[in-house]
Amino acid sequence: MPPDSAPPTHQHHPQVVRRNFICHCLEGGLYMGGAAFLHPETVMPKMVQQLGGGPAIIAIMPAVLPAAFALAGLFVSPLVERLRRFKLWVMSFGVLQRLPYLITGLLLWFWQDAGPWLLPAVVLTPVVSGLIGGVGVVAWMEMVTRMVPERVRAAGWAARYITQACIGMAAGAVILQVLTHLPGQRGYALLHLIAFGFLLLSWLAQAFMKELPAAHHYHPHEGSYWSYLRSLPGMLKGQPQLLKLIAARFTGTGYFMVVSFLTLHALHAMGRPEADVGHFVSFQYIGTILGSVLAAWLGYHQGGKMLLILSRITCAGMCLWASLTHSFSGFNAAFFVYGFGSYLDRVGDLTLAAELCPPERRSTLLAILGFCNAASLMLGTSLGGLIYAMSSSFYLVAGLAAVMAVVSILILRGIPEPRGQR
Repeated sequence: MPPDSAPPTHQHHPQVVRRNFICHCLEGGLYMGGAAFLHPETVMPKMVQQLGGGPAIIAIMPAVLPAAFALAGLFVSPLVERLRRFKLWVMSFGVLQRLPYLITGLLLWFWQDAGPWLLPAVVLTPVVSGLIGGVGVVAWMEMVTRMVPERVRAAGWAARYITQACIGMAAGAVILQVLTHLPGQRGYALLHLIAFGFLLLSWLAQAFMKELPAAHHYHPHEGSYWSYLRSLPGMLKGQPQLLKLIAARFTGTGYFMVVSFLTLHALHAMGRPEADVGHFVSFQYIGTILGSVLAAWLGYHQGGKMLLILSRITCAGMCLWASLTHSFSGFNAAFFVYGFGSYLDRVGDLTLAAELCPPERRSTLLAILGFCNAASLMLGTSLGGLIYAMSSSFYLVAGLAAVMAVVSILILRGIPEPRGQR
């Protein structure tokens, strides 16, 4: 069916676009900066280990939040495709997704005899938050894609990550002080409450965004919900470049496979206290700033594919370096490289995925990609956890991650850069 007519797109509203762009960057930076106080790659693995969690749980901690986000999106995308406006949906589920951090923080602070309930409360907080956030994330992605012009999207993602990194560097110092002077349950409670404060600020920043109508409104798939689900494999099969991107994402999960155990390996190898994870967080976010700046510039000129290839090269180098070093400065450098490379990956992945998807079914295709990405993250991190549980060897996990990064590069080389083709 032909698209409905609508008022002009964001290109005719430069002042509104500028405000939306600033609020978009603040929303993401404050949200992810707040999450840094419960850093999933450094703080959470050590927290889970101290609370009695085994390698299988430790391994998946960096992946549970993005995986939970992605799972719900696929099942709500038919509803999202029928929406002409997205902000109310995004704001409503946005406040609900932030509440678990407040609830868990208060629970840990006031319930001093939590005992065995402490570990499930900590682990389930990002899971519940991610599942609720996943209901809104498809609408959020479509809203942002309409608001932010194609050529500056990479800069927008990078600006969010730079804001996150600035907060994250300060978070590292706060984590160090909290875990030094308030170790145990009260310390974790305070970190949850600080995180919630930043998440609430991010929600308020998003409230100032003004939603503009799309130039075209595409009619969604007609029929029952089950017919929609049955149509998904065929829809994805008709997008061969997206199939390659899914394969590149799975083999590119090396960062998540290795970083869960990098903190534990570093503290064990050096004999350092738990509070040193604050140093690792700070150095990681210094790398994040530099990686995001490079991603903004290179993504603007080259698109997302080149960023993903560079991130895979960085991942392989980090795995080699982390396996060889045994010094405090060496492990700080490893976390710096991780921050640098992983944010090249995030900016490149968001940019390439948005530009590979045809606009008329972008919401559904992004939801499918997110669902596949969740499966990749959980499978990759679980594989790393299994290897570590069987061998207790960080070196085997790092070696597998490096090999997978090389395979991912080979797959990415077969994807044409979509920038300017449509």
